[in-house]
Amino acid sequence: MAPVPWVHRARSVIRATRESRSKHEAFQRHRLCRGPLGSVRSHCSSSGSETATGTTGTTGTTGASGGVKATASADAATVNIEVGDSKGLDGPMTMTVSPAAVPAGTVTFVVKNTGTIEHEVVVLKTDEPFDQLEIDAEGKVSEDTSIGEVPEFAAGTTKSVTLDVTAGGYALVCNIAKHYQMGMRAGLKVT
Repeated sequence: MAPVPWVHRARSVIRATRESRSKHEAFQRHRLCRGPLGSVRSHCSSSGSETATGTTGTTGTTGASGGVKATASADAATVNIEVGDSKGLDGPMTMTVSPAAVPAGTVTFVVKNTGTIEHEVVVLKTDEPFDQLEIDAEGKVSEDTSIGEVPEFAAGTTKSVTLDVTAGGYALVCNIAKHYQMGMRAGLKVT
């Protein structure tokens, strides 16, 4: 049985919309990164997209909300992390990580803060279970095994950091006082 004619039209419209959106985004990148006589502006990478570098060596493209989104190389794995809270210190806090395992090498950690207050993500290399780290009197865990972090950043923004990781277990934690014990922690396996 042949497909109904309207299915062909719908598929054509979807395909045309995607192509148009892609061309528009490429034009916008080109427009933002070209100076007089077609020269590439200093804040643009060779790919033609605007980049931003933070104090932790974070590199990425500036998003509409002002956050930084990762520009990963073809060899880098990406770990997406969402941190959040519903009522600041007066309610539960969460951290979700995807994927839960990545290969050893260069990894870009992209962290989105969907909460109401500032958060951070510290990457700790540890053999201890991520939810059983010792908490000090200030409500923090030791950062002695930290390999890097996305420092405190505002609610509603996205930040990233690219790190070299070796095989083993890692704990990803928000180490602002009391956040770890309120649920802002997750494990990551590097193979």
